[in-house]
Amino acid sequence: MDRIETIVENYPPQVLRILMNHIGTHDTERALTVLGGEPAGSRGREWQSAHTLSPEQRETGLERMRLAAFLQFMLPGVPCIYYGDEAGMEGYRDPFNRACYPWGHEDEDLIAWYRYLGLLRQEHGDILKGGGLRSVYAHDNVLSFERYVETEGGEDALFVAVNRSMENAVIPGLHLDNAEFIFGAPYPNPAGGDFKLPPFGFTLLRIHREKMENGES
Repeated sequence: MDRIETIVENYPPQVLRILMNHIGTHDTERALTVLGGEPAGSRGREWQSAHTLSPEQRETGLERMRLAAFLQFMLPGVPCIYYGDEAGMEGYRDPFNRACYPWGHEDEDLIAWYRYLGLLRQEHGDILKGGGLRSVYAHDNVLSFERYVETEGGEDALFVAVNRSMENAVIPGLHLDNAEFIFGAPYPNPAGGDFKLPPFGFTLLRIHREKMENGES
């Protein structure tokens, strides 16, 4: 969150809106391999060519990949996808990260995930394509923030939260009045209380806040 806020504070708004946000590129190891596999470290090409993700590693990598992509589509800037990440391609460093696209063997669930994220970004483009960002709670394995825009009658916001761990996590003392559930894990009583996220859990809520007499939302 510190890194994100530093970028938001130091980049002009017109630049922030068009940042190319990558998770991986042709110069890096495949995101799925990094998120689920054993680090290559200083190992050479022979080791890299012989190692792929085990079923357990791949499932962990996919869980983390979905969360990373979810954040990528919710943060300021433009989500840019390295071809094949959305299809579940693996691979260590060059040339193993540049394999041909797996035509006919794509991870259809992961492709569907990316498609849905694109639909969400389109549906809530009034906030995501140019709205502000503020941190809500960031501690240990939990990251949460809001994207927001001011309206004539107050404010419209998207609340975003992720738990990258394999354990349950809690965001304490949230007040989510007028929150509409959009996607992810269900949320508790909006009047306040602990917000619980399951392992690798996430949530997306849309909130409308009316402007008070003093001008605050």
